[in-house]
Amino acid sequence: MTPAHTVGLNRRGFLGLAALAAAGGTGVLTACSGSSGTKRVADRHRDGILRIGVASAPSSLNPLDSGSEITRWIAEPIMESLYRYDGTLASVPLLADGEPQISEDGLAWTIRLRQGVLWHNGTPFTADDVVATLAHMLDLSAGSEWITYMLGYLSRFEKVDEHTVRIVLSKPYGLLRSHLTNLPITHRDFVARKDTMMGTGPYRLDTFVAGQSFTLSRFDRYHGGQYPAGSAPAFAGMQYTVFTDANTRVLSLRQGKVDLITAPSFATFDTIRKDRSLALVLTEAPLDVLSYVMMRKEPFSDPDFRKAVALSMDRQGVLQRVYGGEGTIGQGPIGPAELGWDAAFAPFAPAPDLARARELLARARTGKRSFTVTIGTNQGIRDVAQVLVAGWKQVGLDVTIEQLAGGPWSNKWLSRDYDMLMNTFSSGFTSGPANYLTLAPAGSTNVLSCGYANPEVDRLIDTVWQTSNDAERVAALSRVDRLLAEDAVITPPVYPKLALAQRAELSPLDPTMLRISRLDPHHLRFV
Repeated sequence: MTPAHTVGLNRRGFLGLAALAAAGGTGVLTACSGSSGTKRVADRHRDGILRIGVASAPSSLNPLDSGSEITRWIAEPIMESLYRYDGTLASVPLLADGEPQISEDGLAWTIRLRQGVLWHNGTPFTADDVVATLAHMLDLSAGSEWITYMLGYLSRFEKVDEHTVRIVLSKPYGLLRSHLTNLPITHRDFVARKDTMMGTGPYRLDTFVAGQSFTLSRFDRYHGGQYPAGSAPAFAGMQYTVFTDANTRVLSLRQGKVDLITAPSFATFDTIRKDRSLALVLTEAPLDVLSYVMMRKEPFSDPDFRKAVALSMDRQGVLQRVYGGEGTIGQGPIGPAELGWDAAFAPFAPAPDLARARELLARARTGKRSFTVTIGTNQGIRDVAQVLVAGWKQVGLDVTIEQLAGGPWSNKWLSRDYDMLMNTFSSGFTSGPANYLTLAPAGSTNVLSCGYANPEVDRLIDTVWQTSNDAERVAALSRVDRLLAEDAVITPPVYPKLALAQRAELSPLDPTMLRISRLDPHHLRFV
């Protein structure tokens, strides 16, 4: 047995760093009027390459650095985890060889690994790779987003033999199986690499042009060439191409240059719907409009001011003008595709309650009537902010929009140097059908704490992370959602649907996988 890796830092102060299918499916797939590209597409498909148009490129190719869909959509067919989600979103073994052996106290997990699995460079997958992945994830200097999910719970992890690892927890951690179902396992020599991906999946990364394209080829030695019956990948390869302009993405799809695109804008929905060769895919997914206020200083330290801002949000305006009505009016931090969602809980109306907001402002202790909303760089979140600013102006609030790139925006969050912070975030690749990180700023001892202090919320968040009882977790999430909305701590304007578009010659995207942000491209087919 090799020496164990020991984790000695406290998590509480650190957490947060960093298509139609079968009847009853949740996806909406709409196909309409004709296109002249059918023959062109058929000719192009002879090379067996699936072509996907994406809205942006990742700055790092290391999926251990970020759970963002920008990175993980490319990594999906390349990287694998110990467990995976099946068609019912149950966690089942993938790189693990069966279910883990768990000690009576729940603190020691012994996991046997599948034998005969090869990395794309031809070396065998072993326990050393799992240990290296966990060690990198918990290295403070590595900057892995995954540290926020494990720190304070993992006591140590060790190689038992070539195909067995043991994970020892410092306290009960009901979310460990969830995270092992989402954490991508990386080759031990590549855990710190940001310029490539080395995986065990059915496709391997061959080449890429930074910011422009990513080329994959089928890995015929996948798991020793032992594909489950009927699941061998249909494509000889995949090509991801970056089109930052939404109109260009749709045009490329209509012309048959690509088979699937991400993030079509609302303005292009009608064009897609009218083209019989295309299909618009809309589904509820863990796609959040993060919306935090800093309560350590004025004006948001004043509860009446916070509630006035929440009540004067033009939620209906955001939903219609930015998302074309494809979504749900926002309330608390938990959306309709996430665990803990309560459809009956609706403290905020679609239209702004300007009269009530003015009453609250009139009795607010703070005299400030201005603040800055700090947002990310994508056009969608800027459109959201502009609609909200126009609404707030009606109650006498002067709001400035500050737009920052990812790094500076994150620095504002980490340093708590903001009035209001807003951005979009997709949590499916880190949390599956839940978004645990969204709640982090509500914890009073969290490094991302927004200044909110509620002992009940702290206890409930601990329950969410520690319990192994799913019903207890859902109840705790629902209660936290209600408290944070009622106190106007986290009040997103909308829960937008995930939007994609595809050609009719491609088999439908799986609505169940989309609910956890997955495109699942290696299970698609040309039809």
